[in-house]
Amino acid sequence: MAVTKINHKQRIRKRTSVSISQIGFQSIIEFRYNAENIKDPKPLVFVLSKKGKVLNGINIGYLKEYPIEKLLEETNFKKLKNYSLYEKAFRTYKISDIKSIKLIEWETSSARRDRKEEERKTKQLDK
Repeated sequence: MAVTKINHKQRIRKRTSVSISQIGFQSIIEFRYNAENIKDPKPLVFVLSKKGKVLNGINIGYLKEYPIEKLLEETNFKKLKNYSLYEKAFRTYKISDIKSIKLIEWETSSARRDRKEEERKTKQLDK
């Protein structure tokens, strides 16, 4: 079964250039990945850990909204409560093949609802 990549552009509020040393557990990053035989040259990754020469993470580009919301609630990368929801998107990346890292400011469903409601109120006040 082929895994379909999902477009999450509407959830990305901001991209900021960072170095690999500035990221850690719960960071969401996007980067260029230049390794052999890769299917996703620009992954969107929820970082689980960096160990030595590798970065472990969940490529959220292959997950729907609900599993991502659950992933964002995780507090311990060694004991992920809902791992079965995102197991298929677990990836390991060689740090040496990672280029142009962007830290992503992600908008959750509740934050998006709040922002949209605030925009509606502002529009009504402007009338």
